[in-house]
Amino acid sequence: MFCPSCGTSNADDAVYCQKCGADLKVSTASTGSPSTSAGGMPGGSSTPPAYSGKNPMPTSFNIGGVFRYAIDLVRSPAAVMNAYVNADQPFNSLMIYYVAILAAIPFVATLIGDLWYYGVFGYLGIVGGAVYGYAITAAILSYILEVIGVAIVGFVIWKLGPNFGTTTTRIRATRLAAYSFTPFFLASILYIIPFIGFLAILGLFYGLYILYLGVPIMLGTPKDKTLTYVIVVIIAVFIIFAIIDSIAFGVAALAFFHVFSV
Repeated sequence: MFCPSCGTSNADDAVYCQKCGADLKVSTASTGSPSTSAGGMPGGSSTPPAYSGKNPMPTSFNIGGVFRYAIDLVRSPAAVMNAYVNADQPFNSLMIYYVAILAAIPFVATLIGDLWYYGVFGYLGIVGGAVYGYAITAAILSYILEVIGVAIVGFVIWKLGPNFGTTTTRIRATRLAAYSFTPFFLASILYIIPFIGFLAILGLFYGLYILYLGVPIMLGTPKDKTLTYVIVVIIAVFIIFAIIDSIAFGVAALAFFHVFSV
């Protein structure tokens, strides 16, 4: 099946074009149905686009707009990325008005979940103020690291690009990183109930899928280099975050034992 938008060859059962993200099912219906008129839909009306673009990424403080955009992205990642592929915005705007708002979900959920859980069951057999201090410190550190994490992943994507036939900008790479974090941010609401908080990892896996889809759409990476590019990015980011998490855990532990000793 060839994409009517860019001409790329796709598998016959593909839903979206692997290069530009166009909705192949809509395209097929508009060109192959005998009951469809020249306008694309029965009765002569035009075929609606794969994504209408009615919920663009906010460029100012707009919590509702951020959530609408994030939900649209999770529901139709290829279509949304294709619709906004060139809609870059300043780095600070992206980080403040999109990433920082979504990262507040795991922050609030973790804080609430840890406070009630440690309040009931304690931590390492310890209860009281020290436990609450640890929970607050851990939540704050997690929030900071998750926001910084998006910037780091974007930087890695940007710098590794030339090795895989990809020429892009830091802004575009960071936006793709923010997209890949979005499912995890949304799923992290589960941290409110610590017993099922581990399920938020499913959002992380879905984020990797969005990253895989987004590399050719957002960055124009050649098809034959996309998978290798994504794997190398994942390995590099894993190493970086292993170091950062070790530092963060050490700081939180020091804060915990300091409060407990007092």
